[in-house]
Amino acid sequence: MSRYRMTLIAGGREINIPVLPASLKVSSPGKNERTTVLELGEVLILRKKGLRTIEWDSFFPKSSAPYTTGQVRNPTAIIQAIQSARDSRTPLRFLITGTDLDMNVKMGVESFEYEERSGELGDFYYSIKLYEWRDYSAKRITLPAQKSEPAKAQEPTRAGQPASKPKTYTVKSGDCLWNIAKALYGNGADYTKIYNANKGTIGKNPNLIYPGQTFTIP
Repeated sequence: MSRYRMTLIAGGREINIPVLPASLKVSSPGKNERTTVLELGEVLILRKKGLRTIEWDSFFPKSSAPYTTGQVRNPTAIIQAIQSARDSRTPLRFLITGTDLDMNVKMGVESFEYEERSGELGDFYYSIKLYEWRDYSAKRITLPAQKSEPAKAQEPTRAGQPASKPKTYTVKSGDCLWNIAKALYGNGADYTKIYNANKGTIGKNPNLIYPGQTFTIP
């Protein structure tokens, strides 16, 4: 356990957690759904897990002691760095090293409380709760280029027959209908075109799409 470390990286500043907490609570909620299917009865539909939360209580000492790990920095500067990350809505990185459960994940500061106690001036006791952060910014989707084929004589379109085969798009991890529509049409608000053409695949909730699904693109 001598190599066990907890570290926050906020705004490019590495913050060592000098006093390891007595307990570290990690929560990873499930988003599974239960429903009833005829003949089968109740079934469980497995979904992707929810955002992890990590929380603990400890204190930032003003000076080194036998129980501290790594370099001990100015507690006031550490508190200001954490507050700055929270107030600027900037994710920080949380790391645990030295165990079989190493962790390296971006987090947002959900809550941060601290106090300075009488008789222990300079030491700051604190409670912190972090939420896992996922990048939800729009991503550019590049469709594979199609090989050019020799020109063919144009055949007349028969009644009721489409002039060309509709395009399709296969959902990738991190996709949402808004981002797909923005990439294909240039306007995310056009996601309703894709949703209306694929209601049978997507279902009632246009926000629930999954990697591997193939949509017709009108």
